[in-house]
Amino acid sequence: PCAAHRRAPRRRRPNNNSPADRAARQPPAAAMDVSVMFPDKHLRKTEMLFVSFNQDFGCFACGTDTGFRIFNVDPFKETFRRVFNGGGIGIVEMLFRCNLLAIVGGGRSPRYPPNKVMVWDDHQNRCIGELSFRSDVRAVKLRRDRVVVVLATKVYVYRFSDLKLLDQINTQPNPRGLVALCPTPQHNVLACPGVNRGHARVELYDARKS
Repeated sequence: PCAAHRRAPRRRRPNNNSPADRAARQPPAAAMDVSVMFPDKHLRKTEMLFVSFNQDFGCFACGTDTGFRIFNVDPFKETFRRVFNGGGIGIVEMLFRCNLLAIVGGGRSPRYPPNKVMVWDDHQNRCIGELSFRSDVRAVKLRRDRVVVVLATKVYVYRFSDLKLLDQINTQPNPRGLVALCPTPQHNVLACPGVNRGHARVELYDARKS
């Protein structure tokens, strides 16, 4: 008698619909090469000097050795750019999505002195205010009512409307310009290095506590 033929069990197909599997199937994100995507007039590669998100992370700004550029995140596209003849921007800080920015010269040929913060009005395509210091500016942070400028051993806080000095804070040497500023109007909080190494200072300006 013939032996009974046994049907081989069917193999179950693996479930490749998990979040991890779906993510693995996604094509890798393309790196943004500013110099390739947006070459300048002379077809030489543009050097990026600075990059930073705005306060709601919906845009980011790039400072280059020829000016600055603003990009929208989603959908990704260039919003606008400003090109200066022979002038680099080492810091460009946005104020949400409005027309006002804070810029500082940088690179081999700075557009503005690196010890000055220029308030740029993009509607007027010109600077409408400036803050000058005795040493180079390390960082700038904005909120709708404040301008914060970081130097090597000091942090200055200004009122945005008239650039009046409101506070100055001594810090330990801070070459990287470390500072954090809360952008929401309900909380006026600033954090920066303290005067002692390893210490952080937090200013609660609403309650005027530190």
